[in-house]
Amino acid sequence: MGVRDLGDRVAGLDALQLAIVPFRPEHTDGFRSLVADTLAEFGFSADPDVDPDLADPNAYYAALWVALSGGDVVGSIALRDLGDRAIELKRMYLRSVCRGRGVGRRLLATALDWSRANGIRKVKLDTTERMAAARHLYEQHGFVRVPGDAPRQGQARLLYELRL
Repeated sequence: MGVRDLGDRVAGLDALQLAIVPFRPEHTDGFRSLVADTLAEFGFSADPDVDPDLADPNAYYAALWVALSGGDVVGSIALRDLGDRAIELKRMYLRSVCRGRGVGRRLLATALDWSRANGIRKVKLDTTERMAAARHLYEQHGFVRVPGDAPRQGQARLLYELRL
């Protein structure tokens, strides 16, 4: 299914039953496609050296969820264990047709609920200046900017943390 077909199907998202489920192997292709498309949208390209999780997403993360619409992966969020009761929030991506509809909020709540239930004390993430809506969502949930950077393919990244 092409992105345009998916967009047509998800356009009525409010009327659809959207499920957020733990990642399973059958979601791998949809997850990889979502990641590659979102990276390209924001001026990046998937790179095996920078994106080792795409080889085997299930093995890379402490927890990973996908948002499904009609069986298609339309969103994702992942948590990577950093040790010392800290995690890194990764792959908070949504198909553009799903943005602004509360899906990101639901994904973030799922990840933060899991973090609290599993004794996590600090959640870290990096994002870009261009991802303004995502930054706003993070800040609404208590994430604060911290010093430092995490450049990717020549672009600066902004660092955030949340203490639970």
